[in-house]
Amino acid sequence: MNVRSEETKQAYAILEKHKKLQLRQQRQFIEALTGFEKNNRYALKDAEGNNVFFVQEGSSCLERLCVLGECKAWRMDIYIVGAQGIEGGVGSMTKFMHLERACKPTFYCLNRPEVVVTDSQTGMKIGTIREPWTCMNLRFDVLNADDQPALKVEACACSPGLLCPSPCDGCPCQLIDFPITDMATGATVASIQKKWRWGDMGGLFALCAKEWDDYWIEFGDAANPDFKMLFLATSLFIQMRFFDKRNQNGQK
Repeated sequence: MNVRSEETKQAYAILEKHKKLQLRQQRQFIEALTGFEKNNRYALKDAEGNNVFFVQEGSSCLERLCVLGECKAWRMDIYIVGAQGIEGGVGSMTKFMHLERACKPTFYCLNRPEVVVTDSQTGMKIGTIREPWTCMNLRFDVLNADDQPALKVEACACSPGLLCPSPCDGCPCQLIDFPITDMATGATVASIQKKWRWGDMGGLFALCAKEWDDYWIEFGDAANPDFKMLFLATSLFIQMRFFDKRNQNGQK
């Protein structure tokens, strides 16, 4: 039986209050100035802009700088933000979920990249996000705790936001939609949307812009709290796999 810790149950109760969350990368001036890759940090905000969860990457320097693309390893922890806010640091927060992307050789459809999501306190699996091989589209499969495929997350390769990305508000090229569909019924149950920001453009834009990577996770009709957690993990996997600067030369 997959046991959920009290910390994860607390996170589930928080998720029940929200129809959507925003994933926003935390700007790091030294990284923008020097180009030296540091561990990523993200805030998960509610519709009013309040910080709800905090994400801290814990990858080694070797993993960040020396391994590219489909083989790249990384790990992250997600925390419930405490009364002191993000400014209080992770010591003032409650850790509840862990993401682990192992380094492994990948060849076309063999040994595809995946992220295993676990309860940080009990170590029990919540689910797995797997990237199957595709000719063009950006696709991720969501597997439940029993490793059974349940949901599909897929963006069309012909999306304007992929062909001609633009950070200009109101421009169709600013957005990339990742509808989430139920594999059993084919119905769309939720969605993830990436919005390009000036900080994504690199160079002086990254140095001067206040806004970096930005995603909205709409929970839609998803009632299972495990799936909501896996949507958060999927948005991080999408970012790390295709849009993180360190992977620019490592995409398939």
